[in-house]
Amino acid sequence: MAARQTCGDCGRRFHFCLSKKLGCCLECHDGTPADPSSYTAPPATHRLAA
Repeated sequence: MAARQTCGDCGRRFHFCLSKKLGCCLECHDGTPADPSSYTAPPATHRLAA
């Protein structure tokens, strides 16, 4: 289910399944603002020194 709830473009995970037809959330598709309470932020990019 995590794959169906995660936008492929912005990486946000929504609390509902996204449309397979669009392949992304509505905000990425046409600019319709998403309610901040309907998703979780994408994971932070770790840039740890080796």
